[in-house]
Amino acid sequence: MGGGWPGGGMGGRGGMGGSRGGGGGSESDSDREKMHLFLEPARELNISQKDLEIDLIDDANRKLALYTDGRKLEKSKDQNHQELPAKWESYRLVAEGKDPRGNKYERSYEVLDGNQQLRETLYLKVGRNQTEITVRYVYDLVAPASSQPPATH
Repeated sequence: MGGGWPGGGMGGRGGMGGSRGGGGGSESDSDREKMHLFLEPARELNISQKDLEIDLIDDANRKLALYTDGRKLEKSKDQNHQELPAKWESYRLVAEGKDPRGNKYERSYEVLDGNQQLRETLYLKVGRNQTEITVRYVYDLVAPASSQPPATH
């Protein structure tokens, strides 16, 4: 695998930009910023696979390492380098974790028909009522930059 999917994000933040109906009145600016970064789609993803590890690195140089071998992982304190257990569900790579507020979420990745797009789907529950939110981002495939100089005529 390799190459990147620059963001052409479909979906959105589902009204997650501020507190709604008392959903986070005591939340600090720092906590809101962490949640914003958690939900913000990458403009570009570079994906690589090493054995049973799949690495996703975005345009802000944040790395998400997904491990499909069932190993025990320590919780990372670094928001720019996260490690999560993952599993293959048919053609989807699925990882579960906790958002900055401590709520469980599921993030999945799947290549769409034609191998020209990648869909990232985020499922989470928010607020006191644990309202289910689904956010989808779609990335277009971009060929890796050529290492050869352009031909001259």
